[in-house]
Amino acid sequence: MNKLVQVFEHSQLPVGDKLKEVHFRRLVKYNERHGNVFFAVGHNRIYFRNYVGVIQVGSLTIEILPKADNSLNNDQTTRDKWQRALVEMIRRSGLIRLTSLTDAMLSTHSARLLDIFFRSFLSEVEQLAHHGLVRKYRKNQDNLTTLKGRLLFQKQITLNLVRRERFYTEHVHYERNNPFNQILGTALDILILTSSNPHLSAQARNLALSFEDIDRINAAEVTFSRLNYTRNTERYRRAIQLARLIILNYCPDVRSGGEDVLAILFDMNNLFERYVYAQLKRAEAMNSEQNVSFRAQVQQPFWRTERIRKHIRPDIIAEIGQGYDQKRVVIDTKWKIPRDGKPADTDLHQMYAYNVHFGAKQSLLLYPRTSSTCDIQGCFEQPVHFSDIGENSCGMCFVELFDQDDKLLGEKTGNMIIDRLRQI
Repeated sequence: MNKLVQVFEHSQLPVGDKLKEVHFRRLVKYNERHGNVFFAVGHNRIYFRNYVGVIQVGSLTIEILPKADNSLNNDQTTRDKWQRALVEMIRRSGLIRLTSLTDAMLSTHSARLLDIFFRSFLSEVEQLAHHGLVRKYRKNQDNLTTLKGRLLFQKQITLNLVRRERFYTEHVHYERNNPFNQILGTALDILILTSSNPHLSAQARNLALSFEDIDRINAAEVTFSRLNYTRNTERYRRAIQLARLIILNYCPDVRSGGEDVLAILFDMNNLFERYVYAQLKRAEAMNSEQNVSFRAQVQQPFWRTERIRKHIRPDIIAEIGQGYDQKRVVIDTKWKIPRDGKPADTDLHQMYAYNVHFGAKQSLLLYPRTSSTCDIQGCFEQPVHFSDIGENSCGMCFVELFDQDDKLLGEKTGNMIIDRLRQI
């Protein structure tokens, strides 16, 4: 079993007993390959940013956990709490589908983030293999000894003018060797190479037997974007999502072969936004009679030149009530704790622009709640020369994430936000 290190976002990890020099060099190269977005590199240390998830480099596994409080204790109980929260936020946001996990499976001794992703992927592939891997028609051209399919006369004349026993034809194969199965087979091979869990490795090897007649491919982002899901292949979608994470984030060590890197990381700002929106949509479905609706990522033109176009796009737009009494509220999620309990100037400028462009009289900056925060409601001052804009306001709302047992609230979070919107 690989060595496990758990850290929080925006923390640092120096080279030493946990992070070896060889691991440090490989992580630096991996980060450079991805535009240096995942972390910053200092003198013999790594400074983590707002990306959370897991990085496995050789014999070391680093779990980067979210952190919503600067005074957070760094004990094992706290790390377990936020590891569970991260898994639940990924699952409830709909970002990827993770199989149901019991509290026992999420305990410190039995759960690692990478194993959770692998276990979910293997579960999806096992179901697909059990019901039969999809077959698709594929056109082949070959020089055969029997006439099969459509004879290609130009090729036949060119290649077989003196070989009358040959037929150059185009024919159709109905086979399992198609991009959907090729992607899954490639991801299984990576899992076998990288997993330090012998049970998961054995399960992957058994499943790989079902893919022996299927080619492996060098999949890139374009490979996944070109997949065309049909009625027969829709059942592959969840497995392909996980396979994409595994394949695109795997970086083998082609020189020494001993320090391969596999990183499954999520931007915590985007994850929190998707999580909040998913809970609001669930609350909307449960309160359909109360005329509450939410839309995400609605954009409008904001600035332009002859060749350049810029758009403005808030995280969430809420509409409460109907008819003349309907009110619109713009919501912007912030995975941070505001300094001194005050909103940043740039955030207020942004919310003012949202109000004006989307015809909203109220807007809301939504933060995770900590013990030292409280909601605030404020109004924008009337501009001196543009009084026709009308009054509008912006508030700060801190949403509770956990219940008394340190479990993620889930759907209750959406209801709490709706109650806050009605009070504005």
